[in-house]
Amino acid sequence: MTYIVIMGSYPPHKATEAGKAFLKAAKMPDYVKIEHVFITSAGKYVFFVIYQITDDSKYFEGVKAIVKRYASYREIEGYEYFIYPVLEAKDALSLIGLA
Repeated sequence: MTYIVIMGSYPPHKATEAGKAFLKAAKMPDYVKIEHVFITSAGKYVFFVIYQITDDSKYFEGVKAIVKRYASYREIEGYEYFIYPVLEAKDALSLIGLA
């Protein structure tokens, strides 16, 4: 399994627009699951979304689907996002011979 974390932000005055875009965004393929969505406010709204790509052979297609979803928000002024492929700690430790 592969995890992708999206972190992004938007200005407070765009919260309703961003919320509506989130609710109407394209459905993810069956092999891309939204694990958690977190939002906080620190002057602007900051969000974190954890996706799981359940079929490693579909990694490229899964990343494309996620990017397509966030590209649909591009019209929201001040909206930005970053994509982070992440490893579980046990997998990261194995890279340095500790698991």
